[in-house]
Amino acid sequence: MMYTWNWKFMKGNFLIVAVEFGVDGDVNGDILRNSVEVETSRGGDDNETGGSSVEGAFQQDQHEKMDQDSSGIDIIPVGVPATSVVQADEPYVGQEFESEASAHAFYNAYATRIGFVIRVSKLSRSRRDGSAIGRALVCNKEGYRMPDKREKIVRQRAETRVGCRAMILVRKVSSGKWVVTKFVKEHTHPLTPGKGRRDCIYDQYPNEHDKIRELSQQLAIEKKRAATYKRHLELIFEHIEEHNESLSNKIQHIVDSVKGMETKEEQSRR
Repeated sequence: MMYTWNWKFMKGNFLIVAVEFGVDGDVNGDILRNSVEVETSRGGDDNETGGSSVEGAFQQDQHEKMDQDSSGIDIIPVGVPATSVVQADEPYVGQEFESEASAHAFYNAYATRIGFVIRVSKLSRSRRDGSAIGRALVCNKEGYRMPDKREKIVRQRAETRVGCRAMILVRKVSSGKWVVTKFVKEHTHPLTPGKGRRDCIYDQYPNEHDKIRELSQQLAIEKKRAATYKRHLELIFEHIEEHNESLSNKIQHIVDSVKGMETKEEQSRR
């Protein structure tokens, strides 16, 4: 078995590194070979970002992948060739996509298969023309919910963010392709393989359906109670009307009686 390492450097705006793996010997008459090429943008405004916190993450990722020796030549660490053995259905550092949308679709399909939901996060833009040159795609359980500033919280929502750090960073290079520059695989929460996005989201709110049903039942009870109160009020009003009518009749009878007595007294005086 033989490994061949070819290091190619350019002083200009780009660093091109070619790594070749060779295995001596015939396997059914064929010689097995594999090669990996990593092309990294080194300069220019395309790598400059403005107004986005993702810039620091991209710069840190670049510093983790490259060390600079005393002569000013960037050197790729030995760990990079290990990406050649990563399965194709899982993201890996150095993986290329034709567009940001392709990277998003790939990571979304990977997330669905593994059992989590992704969220589009920070965006890095070029200072030259404002075009997108970097994107972070994270697990939707990334980070923590900000504390509610209101003094009185009407209803406590279910906790959905647990500080998960699973994510990928993709960056646009000079060729126009998008390359994975960072991949964090590990999650800090249980996964649900085989479930779709809707099922994953529903699992984050396991009690919501029960709460809705409970509130619906309470609403129906309150409606019945309100109808009962309304009927009681109607009966009271009917009783008041009957009582008023009875009082009116009695008063009218008294008035008629008084008038009759006055009439009789006048007639007797004559």
